[in-house]
Amino acid sequence: MPKLIIHAPAGTFDAADRQRVAGALMALGLDCEALPSSPMVCSTVWTYFADYAADAVFMGDKPARLPVVTLQIYVLAGGLDTAGKRKLIEGATAILDRRPGGTSVAPVYVVIHEVAEENWGIFGEQADLAALRASAPDAPAI
Repeated sequence: MPKLIIHAPAGTFDAADRQRVAGALMALGLDCEALPSSPMVCSTVWTYFADYAADAVFMGDKPARLPVVTLQIYVLAGGLDTAGKRKLIEGATAILDRRPGGTSVAPVYVVIHEVAEENWGIFGEQADLAALRASAPDAPAI
């Protein structure tokens, strides 16, 4: 149940890009964490797009001349092994770097934050990765 925050200059992604990116990142994240793509588990994956004005993004001490994109991914500790992290980084970069119209976003930074289950709460309960992995394939969305 990754939580994804995409930081980018305003205008980098239009509404269609956002929907496509959110869907592709959700599928990738669930695959990398070995989570079922049930309606319930899918509904626990949240993607946020944080847009920044042109004068609020810098490369060093100069205004950015490229639409730099940073993806922060929050996952439960133990949900990803080394291969899963590599696959997530490579896949997320490909998703964010190949947008319709042949335009390219460069560079793409991906940061994975692992959070202990006892530090992740949902509906007043601590997260349980094993329970998510074992959840019914037809469990309804939250």
